Amino acid sequence: MKKKSLDFFGALKTLILPATPATVTRELDNNAILGELLACFDKSCKKESVGSSLLFNMHFVIILHPDRYAERLASFPVIVKEAVKGFYKKLNLYKPQYEEISPVSVQWHFRFGEGEFFNGEKMHPDDIQVIGMLTGGREASTPAAGNTTKVTMKSKRTNVYEKMDINLDLLQQVNFVDTGSFSVRYSADLKLASGPAARNNRNLDQGIARISYYLADRNEDGIYLMKDKEMVIARKDPGNQAYSNYLLIDSGFVSDPHARIRLNESTGSFQIASFSRFETRVNEVVVPRSDPGQPQWVELANESQLLLNASVTLHFSAIT
Repeated sequence: MKKKSLDFFGALKTLILPATPATVTRELDNNAILGELLACFDKSCKKESVGSSLLFNMHFVIILHPDRYAERLASFPVIVKEAVKGFYKKLNLYKPQYEEISPVSVQWHFRFGEGEFFNGEKMHPDDIQVIGMLTGGREASTPAAGNTTKVTMKSKRTNVYEKMDINLDLLQQVNFVDTGSFSVRYSADLKLASGPAARNNRNLDQGIARISYYLADRNEDGIYLMKDKEMVIARKDPGNQAYSNYLLIDSGFVSDPHARIRLNESTGSFQIASFSRFETRVNEVVVPRSDPGQPQWVELANESQLLLNASVTLHFSAIT
């Protein structure tokens, strides 16, 4: 009788508190990596889009445990190809809800890296961390202390992708090599172009435009390669050093931001908009000042000379 009583209460306990099922772990495979990329991109469409413009991440960092990185290395080009195909499918689904699709770069960028630790936590062999950005962070350089940027990444607390701040110093813990870097040119047709789907970033170093600049007040010069569809000219301040599409000029004669240059893919021409309260001239013609949220675009001819605040000279050359 005693045994029956125990069986009864044991069964009752099971009904009230069901046994916790054993955790099922699955080895990280190519589809798991692809799924994380697609989830990150989809969240960016919802978080980054504004008004009637469909905006989304075009730069992705994928961090794997060293064991899985070596195991999956040969698959990276195919994962990238399938990811871009998936991105276009998502964009075609969202397109009817927006008046304009607004890519911030002329190509998708993917960087695979390996690390045993990330964000203060140990990476297990089947862990994966996907980080999405509108534009690339300056992780290859030596970022200033406390330098952060907004990214789309999965929170361990909720296990869902959210928009959050990340300190770019964290990416210095990750080993990035050329064999894990890929770029795919963005297609306005929202279809993956035929031919090789992914190219190593070293083939894109020439950029789409070259901007040489000279600071008269400091007798300094430099060259900036424009590699994105749109770039920003701004004063070099700690708050804007996280982005690869910024030409940062260390001069008090430059505003923050001062101007933007973009490639108009529908015409193949370049355009400029000025936001500074000081003069911006292109070939001695003053560019009207506009609000950063509503830029007034002016045609920027090849081999143009720009003058910022009568002190900083720039020379713009398109790369064909």
